[in-house]
Amino acid sequence: MSTITLKGNPVNTTGSLPEVGSQLKDFTLVKDDLSEKSLSDYKGKNWY
Repeated sequence: MSTITLKGNPVNTTGSLPEVGSQLKDFTLVKDDLSEKSLSDYKGKNWY
């Protein structure tokens, strides 16, 4: 279990968070307009 902060409030999670620098498996999320985005859509892009 890990504890993260959401809007200043501590939240406990189930499982563990990925380590910094680890490679994630592809996953898909649904956006608020009901379109889908997957992790692979951002492959090769730097966001920082």
